[in-house]
Amino acid sequence: MLIVCTQDTRIRTSTADPSSGSSAWGDVVELPVGAQVHADQGFAHALAGLTDPLCLSAHGNDTELGDADSRPQDWEWSVDQIGDLLTRVPPGYADPILVHACAEQISNFAARLALALAQRRVLDGVWVYGYNRPVPADASYPPPVGLERRADLQWTQVTF
Repeated sequence: MLIVCTQDTRIRTSTADPSSGSSAWGDVVELPVGAQVHADQGFAHALAGLTDPLCLSAHGNDTELGDADSRPQDWEWSVDQIGDLLTRVPPGYADPILVHACAEQISNFAARLALALAQRRVLDGVWVYGYNRPVPADASYPPPVGLERRADLQWTQVTF
């Protein structure tokens, strides 16, 4: 499942393009444009039915995902907020998670998310992948199979 966690039309349009690679992730869920509370509800609902590998697509940095600007209706999730949302994933989930967003450091969003999940004692053994460089808004999505072979991704396993 690929969840578009931004209202940015460039990312939404790119994700809808058949050449983007988004279809390799199964269902594509675009959270409803508007207030953060509705995006949170859509996010939680999508995760409750998760059965495929998960890709979160958004703008981001090492500590936040969401929209790129700071306007009143912009979305923003911290590592801890995403960790809390992922506690809703069905028991037994073991597929990878890709954070398809910009980051800058080795201690990027994906690495911090793996730690947050371990602290919540959920998703033991799951690998969380992410970038530690800028990701263009129209960047294609790598397929979920073989993420560990990609030189442009860093991965961290959730362990507790």
